[in-house]
Amino acid sequence: MLSESERRSLAEIEHQFRLEEPLLDNRLKIGRAAPRPSTVLAILFGAIGTFLLAMGVIGAALGCFGMVSVVLLLRGTTWR
Repeated sequence: MLSESERRSLAEIEHQFRLEEPLLDNRLKIGRAAPRPSTVLAILFGAIGTFLLAMGVIGAALGCFGMVSVVLLLRGTTWR
């Protein structure tokens, strides 16, 4: 337990801290720090990269299907 004089000293230190560092005080009250910009950017670019990779795979498959269809049509064969 703290004595009365220690409590007053602690209260004065806390008050001075709030006056000098209001942003840090707010973050400490919330309980967690704001996410870093690098973390947000890493997640964003990871999602964009995954999306583009999926679109590339689908696009390549459609391109192959289209080329095979054109070749088969030019040769006069059907799918039967």
